[in-house]
Amino acid sequence: MSQPQLFSLPQLEETPIHRLCIHIGGLVRTIDIQSIMYLQSEVNYTRFFAKDGKTYLEAKTLKHFDKVLEDTEFIRIHKSYLVNRNCIVSMTSDFVLLKNGIQLPVSRRKGRALKRNRNVVSLFSKLRERRTWY
Repeated sequence: MSQPQLFSLPQLEETPIHRLCIHIGGLVRTIDIQSIMYLQSEVNYTRFFAKDGKTYLEAKTLKHFDKVLEDTEFIRIHKSYLVNRNCIVSMTSDFVLLKNGIQLPVSRRKGRALKRNRNVVSLFSKLRERRTWY
């Protein structure tokens, strides 16, 4: 009996995420993640807040999107919020101020973790240069 031939599959490289598929009006649409300012948990749903003022409700948890957006510009600031760090104007130990004037809470636990997180070190540096981190 002949030995089955073994072959290797090409390794797939992880590519950065630039778009998300979400349900809008019964259709699946893609949106550019840079058009999203922040995401808010609504029990088993997640509400997306876009830069253009539109909101979208998706039937997936914030925890799901936290994993999907893990290696992007989004940071978890609270159990109920994921924020696009490019939209942050200033931060305190309690709040994040966004470019549109919206103020979102920062939990104590997430605030401490943010200060140690390598993904936001450059953000803190930029905010300190502008003197907007208190």
